[in-house]
Parts: sequence; C-alpha cells; structure tokens
Amino acid sequence: MKRNIFTLFITLFTIGSMSAQTRYLDEVFSDVTISANVKYAENYSFLSGSPALADLTMDVYEPADDTVGGTFYDNARPVVIFMHPGSFLPKGLNTLPFGNNRDSSVVEICTQLAKRGFVAAAISYRIGWNPFGASDVERAKSIINAVYRANQDAHAAIRFFRKDADTDNTYNIDPYRVVVGGTNSGGYVALAVNSLNRTSEISLLKFLDGDGNSFVDQTVTGGFYGEGGLSGFNVLNNPGYSSAPAVVLNMGGAVGDTTWINDDEAPIVSFHGEADPLTPFRTAVVIVSSTGQSVVEVSGGFDISKQADGLGIQDKIKPTVPFSDVYTTVAESRSSNEGLFPFPGATNGYEPWSWYDAADPNIDNATAGASGFGSRANPFATKTKALLYIDTVMGYFIPRALEAFANVDSVAVETADPADTVVIIGIADVAAINAALTLYPNPAATELNLSLANGSYNMSGVKVYDITGRLVLTNNTITNPQYHRISLSNLESGSYIVTISFETGEQVSKRLLVR
Repeated sequence: MKRNIFTLFITLFTIGSMSAQTRYLDEVFSDVTISANVKYAENYSFLSGSPALADLTMDVYEPADDTVGGTFYDNARPVVIFMHPGSFLPKGLNTLPFGNNRDSSVVEICTQLAKRGFVAAAISYRIGWNPFGASDVERAKSIINAVYRANQDAHAAIRFFRKDADTDNTYNIDPYRVVVGGTNSGGYVALAVNSLNRTSEISLLKFLDGDGNSFVDQTVTGGFYGEGGLSGFNVLNNPGYSSAPAVVLNMGGAVGDTTWINDDEAPIVSFHGEADPLTPFRTAVVIVSSTGQSVVEVSGGFDISKQADGLGIQDKIKPTVPFSDVYTTVAESRSSNEGLFPFPGATNGYEPWSWYDAADPNIDNATAGASGFGSRANPFATKTKALLYIDTVMGYFIPRALEAFANVDSVAVETADPADTVVIIGIADVAAINAALTLYPNPAATELNLSLANGSYNMSGVKVYDITGRLVLTNNTITNPQYHRISLSNLESGSYIVTISFETGEQVSKRLLVR
C-alpha cells in the first residue's frame, strides 16, 4: 500500500525549481549548526576482544536559522543518516588516512546537505574485526559480523530520529523522509539496512562455516534490527519505531549478495568507480584496503542497480516526466540501470569524492599522479577534485530522493521493527543441539532423516534452502519431535542448507548434498 502524502510537497518543489533558488536542490542556507557527540544508542563493542558497553554517538548538522517565517522554512525536514568509510577498523589502526565520522568528505557532504535544508547525521557505528584471520572463512565470518553490528546501529539511529519526532521533536524531522547512506564501508552498512532482513540471506553457502552454521549467530548478536540476542552481547535501542528508509544513498559500497535485494525494499542510488580496486563495481571478491587480502564475494553498484531496476524498486525514483538534467544525461550514457552513476577510469576508481588530511601519517603518495591528499587506494585525491564529485552526487541523488519521498511505503514506515520479545538463548543450547542432531543419509537421494539424541529439545519445523538462499522446501508438520523424515523427491541434485527450528526458539543449519 502506497500513500502519496508528498504530492503537494513535490508540486511546490517543481514550481520552486523555476526560481533562482530551491530548497534541497540549492544551498539556500549560508550556515549550519552542528551538535557534536549526540548519543543515539548504546551497545556492546568488541574492539577489545571482550564485549564492553559503549555509547554510540553522532554529529547532527542542521541548517542555521531554519525557523518559522524564514524564506525557505519547510517545517518537518528530511533526515540523512550518513556513515563513514574505514574498512570497519579504527582510524590509524586501519593504516589509512580516514575512518571516522569527521573525515573530510563526510563533513563536506553533511554540511552541503544541511545548507540545502536537510538534517544530516554523521553517525559513529561499531567497528572491529580480524583482517589477519588465517583463512578466507575466518576473515569473512569476522567482517560479516562487523557489517551486521553496524547495520543494527544504523537501524537504531533511524529509530532515534523517529522517536524524537514523536516525542521531544528536537530536530524537527519528517519521519517519512528518511535517507540512509554512506561511503565505502558506510555504503555497505546502508545497503544492509535496506536489504539484510531475511534469515535465508545469512544462510547462503558463502556465509556458512564448515559445520553448515551461519557466520552470524543471531541467538548471540540479536536480530537484524537489534532485537533479542544474548544478554551482555546486544542491546535493543529505541524500540517501538520503524527503521525503514525511504531511499538509500550508496557511495562505493556493496551487498553481500544480489539476492538480498527484494521488491519490498527502498530504491537505491549508487555512485561507484568502475575500476574500484577494493570494492567490485560488479560481482567479485572484495579486497580489504588495510591488508590487501581477499575476504568474500560481494556485488557492487552495477549489479545492485541492475537487480533493483529489474525488480521495479527503482520506479519509485523515476518521475512522470523523465529527468533531462546533465547529471542524468551523463549517467545514462554510461549505464542503462536507473539509479546508477558510474565513474570510469583508474584515477576515479576509489572514492573520487574524498580527500584526506595531508599531515596524516598514513597518506601515501608513492603512485604517480599523487597530490599530497591521497591514500593507497586513492592516490589521485585532491580537495578540488573531490568537491566536483560531491557536486555530482548532490545533483544526481537529490532529485531522485525527492521522488522517493513522494512514493513512500507508508505501511513500512508506520510498522515498528520487531521488539525485544525474542527468547534469549544461550550458546550452550545451540551447541548441545548441534552435537545431538544427525542428518542421514548425507549425501541423500530421495529421503532425509533427522534424528535428535537429546530429549531436552523438540524439533518444530524444517526448511531447506538452495545455495542461492532460495527457500525450496518447508515442512512444519512434526509428529515426532525427536525424529523426522522429509522427502527430497522434488529437489534437483546439488548442495542445500537444511535449517531445523526448535520449540524453544533455537535454529540449527546443516549442509546437505542431494545426488
């Protein structure tokens, strides 16, 4: 169900665009007000190795003098939740000249948004993983959990603003006009907020360990939105509100798999260098900038926009009269995927919208063409160049965001995220079930037997997924909770994941080969 609650807003926007200056499209405010280190949530950090409860903070940028009676006053304002790059490691430790919410490009983007009339929040989120894991599996498991925790934090930040709009109204935001965005690592998180919302998505073969268990143990870390989890490992923040975005701004990020993107999600606007040396423009293995090691296969801007456009998601950012501005013209000359602005060439591969502190010890100017503001991934950075690319981001993204605001999925926005009603399950329970549960024969041909040698747990349902994460079999009629048999006669030969649910809330997944 869609509700076009912004028809009047868009009409005024269209009329106003013919005047000298238009709120949102132009910098109609000369100054911004910044509220620094605002606490939006708290959760357990894993940087020290053991969980420690820590505040999650943000810098909030607002247009100065945006008051009733002002020339460009707009009452409730759109809010952009924006996340920084940094390979999910602390600045300095990541051996890069960037990595927090006060990076040059983050400050510039949030400042420009506020001068246009938006509220922009540069959030800090939980970081930390082990890039030196001995195997691809270890590194992939570690970084997927880092993305997952950051995803929970971004959900909490969106709910913070919706809660504030419903209570104190400190920031005067419109709860329907919410953008989630980020650059590089922050882009990964923004995309996860929009698209990582199904158990099958973390049960794909590439996200499973050697025992067939997902890299993400939701019984410990909690659900996608921050609900549930193990006490002492996760906190649900700002419950009772939705964290659904209206539109996603992806600058150089990627999704774990294109199957994460579904037709009930928000539209995505992506900016990506075709020759990005770290995050693939299409689908390939991502490389960690701090170590140069491979981690896991992901899908970048091209395949993201292709999938979203094919599902009809991008229709929400297409106006009745097609855009004909110079940014659209250039983007369409490079790709037919709606919502994608590619940047060709090696010099524009990695974050061409960024520059870095020339005094930072991690500046690397060894590559020809370096200018004193570069990194290993982006040695061609200059502030002048970066500002031109940020202009392109604003010129291409903002008109599409305004269209998305007019096509909000009101049901999603008004439906609160799952609350903390999930049964807290100990690690020992899952381990005990995993040890007691046997699947045989494996490989199997026509039938599979599930046997449980522990009377303390009862099976309640079985689901089978193929290696793309597609649900291919469901069996919830369990007559004997200790022993169950399912037919595989309708399954083709190949690898599958069998997920068994239990009456007390546990889930265990195991690999299955069908011949």
